[in-house]
Amino acid sequence: MKKFSISFLLVLVSFVAFAQQKPLDESRSNDLVAVLTQATANIKSLECKFMQTKQMSMLADSTRAEGKMYYVAPDKIRWEYDSPYKYALVVNGEKVLMQSEAKTEIVDAKSNRMYKGITDIIMGSVTGKKLFDKSAFDVKLFDDGSTWRAELKPLKKDLKRMFKLLTFRFDKKSNLVCGIEFTETSGDVTCIRFSDRVVDGSVDNGLFQMQ
Repeated sequence: MKKFSISFLLVLVSFVAFAQQKPLDESRSNDLVAVLTQATANIKSLECKFMQTKQMSMLADSTRAEGKMYYVAPDKIRWEYDSPYKYALVVNGEKVLMQSEAKTEIVDAKSNRMYKGITDIIMGSVTGKKLFDKSAFDVKLFDDGSTWRAELKPLKKDLKRMFKLLTFRFDKKSNLVCGIEFTETSGDVTCIRFSDRVVDGSVDNGLFQMQ
């Protein structure tokens, strides 16, 4: 019983310490942003697998999906779901393609503020560009031990209507994004974890065609 009490107390202390964690001060935050941005500045291509889980506020169970992400500098991304359904989101410059088994739609992100905001977030997760834009987000950075955590609270109304908070986790060894969490205004939370990352490998440009 005594061991249980001590263990429980240690867990409780750890939880309270984590809950009270303070963001990095302005000087350390500015230095870290420079480091994280520089880490991605010279990447020519990137590909990896991802695992996505979504916890919906109205449901007890979470949904799960898997896929691959491809990036070619400076502005091409393919976000492809393989399981449990087939779906692809492709960003090529200002054009965005959404392709399911049923239909294909192409949108000009430049003329659509909502899509522009979303593509900036997707691109920013890989390149760092606009991810720490203080005119778009209230940014707080934290040291979580093995990772850096960036909490971004949207300031622009288009994104504020969709998201309460965007959380990016950066691996300290590579300074690249290893996980993302989107907290929607509805209360739904989407978590994405990246694995099997290949930097500057050979990526087929045909993956980014606007069909």
